[in-house]
Amino acid sequence: MIHKRNSISVGLVLTFMLCFTFESISKPTSQKQEFGSKELITSFIKAVNSGNRAHMGTFISENFGANVLKLAPLSLVVSLNMEFYYQTGGLGYELMQVNSSDSNTVSADLYNKLTESYVNLQIPVADTTSFTINWFIKTEPINAKEGFKQPPKLTEKEMLAKVNYGLKKLKEDDEFSGAVLISRNGVRIFNEAVGDASKSYQIKNKTNTKFNIASVGKIFTGLAVMQLVEQGKLSYDDYVDKYVGTEWLKPEVASIIQIKHLLTHTSGLGDYFKDAYAQNNISVFRDLSDYKILLADDELAFKPGTSFMYSNSGMLILGVIIEKVSGNSYFDYLDEFIFKPSGMYNTGGFYKDRPVENRATGYTKIYENEEVTFDNHQFTRVMRGSPSGGVYSTVEDFLKFDIALKTNKLLSAENTELLFKGRPELNAGFHSYGFFIEEGDAGKIATHKGDGSGVNAQFNMYLDNGYTFVVLSNYSRPSAKIVADIISALINNIEL
Repeated sequence: MIHKRNSISVGLVLTFMLCFTFESISKPTSQKQEFGSKELITSFIKAVNSGNRAHMGTFISENFGANVLKLAPLSLVVSLNMEFYYQTGGLGYELMQVNSSDSNTVSADLYNKLTESYVNLQIPVADTTSFTINWFIKTEPINAKEGFKQPPKLTEKEMLAKVNYGLKKLKEDDEFSGAVLISRNGVRIFNEAVGDASKSYQIKNKTNTKFNIASVGKIFTGLAVMQLVEQGKLSYDDYVDKYVGTEWLKPEVASIIQIKHLLTHTSGLGDYFKDAYAQNNISVFRDLSDYKILLADDELAFKPGTSFMYSNSGMLILGVIIEKVSGNSYFDYLDEFIFKPSGMYNTGGFYKDRPVENRATGYTKIYENEEVTFDNHQFTRVMRGSPSGGVYSTVEDFLKFDIALKTNKLLSAENTELLFKGRPELNAGFHSYGFFIEEGDAGKIATHKGDGSGVNAQFNMYLDNGYTFVVLSNYSRPSAKIVADIISALINNIEL
């Protein structure tokens, strides 16, 4: 059964999750605290390793505070926590040690039996008397600590076998729908499609199925701006008011934001998906000019360049500037100067309400009253993407994009290198002019993810060891995230 429901937005819940951060402060704990911490962690691991939604639901009901369950239905919180089970391919976690915790975070180190790697578990609690969980649980990858066995180095064949194992479990339980591609030095080494592109018509996903990539599309906006700078038509130091009128931003706002601030999410602008957006018919938003009503009264959260705040509004303004300078519409520019030169002929800013061959419909899997149904997101959000996201693409086209970038077809060698550098001078050392930049055991990574209703995507380029992977899903988060986390952990342990 496929239906649409008036329920809490999955995207909204996940936005709250993404905005929440923890401070890891190590403090001595009492014996009572240590016992309570271990008991909570042990109960959580038992629920995760069971792979049983009912067991996880019992754990959540007994341990989560009312604030979390008011934010999201129990069934959704269960789904979010089942992510940890699927990250192990169903093999489960082994508790290595309970760490000293502060008054608001219970922490432990776990061993993932599928990826043979370690993660730090962080459970936010209201206090260490009741140990009531008051926010969403998360894990972060860590290296082996003293006394832990070192993860084994994997051959490429072993790595791909483990990816396949994890994907098989997700397929069995219908927790992932989409396509996955892994390459090394531009050569495809793994490519598989899972699930349905259309449940209504029982059409299967294929490796050339077009998926909405949500915010991953921001990398194309950044790249387009860099191309225009390379052509001498723009400068990173230009102020926005040189290109954007008062119908878009207040003069006192546009006059102090530079293009480099927009590229790095350090402008102080926020998110146009807010009250005014919700009050409009989504069919209204098709061309960039349709968004003016959402930005004209925006104020800055901070002085540009002094802080980082992920900004859909900032990316939208960059699209307006691209149109002004190039004389092309935003999507025509991408098509002419990025997609066609890369050979990405299945990528574009396609309208949701117009026929597009081989395009996946987005779904959210709903567990309710002991039944499984799916919310259909064919006509949720805007009818066409924008510079902040919503392009449709395929995993095969992303391989072509990876090759085009690394062979300097889209930018000069000097500017391609700049594309992969963080901007610490703008308080964005972890973000370049298009990508988030990370450093890990596998070296430097240029990455971007995308989330939304019926959309989940991850694109990782490993700049030192040559690996690239892309996971595109037509299920809501954490569908693609689970697969991406498995691949990331395995690439960190690969022997070159």
